[in-house]
Amino acid sequence: MARAVRHQDRNPYDFLTGNQAVAWLSEHPVIPKLVGSTTLRYFSEVAERGSFRAAAESLRIAASAINRQVSNLETDLGVKLFERARGRAGLQLTEAGRILQSRLRSAINELRMANDEIIALQGLGRGHVTVGFNDVIVNTILPEAIKGFHQAHPNITFDVKVDSTRELVSRLKDGDIYFAVAYNFSPEAELSYMESIPLKMYMIASPDHPLAARPSVTLSDLGGHNLILPDGSGFIRQIFNIAFGGSKARVNQIVQTNSFELIHSLVECGVGVSVVTGREQKEDRGRLSHVEIDDALLSRNVLACCKLPDRDLSPAAAAFAAAVCDALRAFEQRESRSGKDGEGKTLTVG
Repeated sequence: MARAVRHQDRNPYDFLTGNQAVAWLSEHPVIPKLVGSTTLRYFSEVAERGSFRAAAESLRIAASAINRQVSNLETDLGVKLFERARGRAGLQLTEAGRILQSRLRSAINELRMANDEIIALQGLGRGHVTVGFNDVIVNTILPEAIKGFHQAHPNITFDVKVDSTRELVSRLKDGDIYFAVAYNFSPEAELSYMESIPLKMYMIASPDHPLAARPSVTLSDLGGHNLILPDGSGFIRQIFNIAFGGSKARVNQIVQTNSFELIHSLVECGVGVSVVTGREQKEDRGRLSHVEIDDALLSRNVLACCKLPDRDLSPAAAAFAAAVCDALRAFEQRESRSGKDGEGKTLTVG
């Protein structure tokens, strides 16, 4: 009679794939033993960061040690969690790895929500709030909001995720954040709007630029001038591409970058013009001119604070969301005044 193959006798590289992996992960008896393990933390970090090196830098642990623990996890589960390829392909999650990552996220979020509900019994005496913001507005809206809220509720802590609008929607649906503040949420995301404000778009140029003295410009006016634009990861670039696609204006882009600071520096020294939402801070007046873009192809855009419609916020998150909404309304008022007297605050390109 053939000897039964024990788990430890299995070839660690004889991995399951596809539907077999799904069944194995859902029924494997080793899963309960792994809950709360350091190994799962290592796996989760590698999966989120996309490489052992990035996970090692985040955890401050040798990459070889993380790799060894993940390999041991694969052996224990009997499935391959990562495809380890050379070159640009790099490290990729297998189907089993994606299942484990998804379930881990769900478990962590459930535990976090349970912790929030327990803390909620104490009112706003304690709490932790995780929020998401677009990069282009986080420095404009968030610092004063956190400052005022912290003064009133010093035991509330924060975790701020900065990402694109699309990724923030994914974070909302994954339960990574309570609410998000970003530009132009897609209607398909089916989010609940807690606050939204319209924003105009402006051309920025050095004061001596030929277009700087105009009261307004159109997309056709920008044609033929040197353009310095954000790369394709930002919402303004995406809107700009669509708008120029419907315009007969000739685009003369000479620089694209994901650095907002570099865009402003290049514009300031006269290399070209760019496009922003909102106006500059007072201390930048004189160095850059803002001219409203009055063009039907560039409709007004919306900055909004949103959450999932079926998710209740913790008391701390709800209170902070209210503070952020107040900050958005205050920003809208400042922008409205700036249109009359030329003063305002920065909301740079994205």
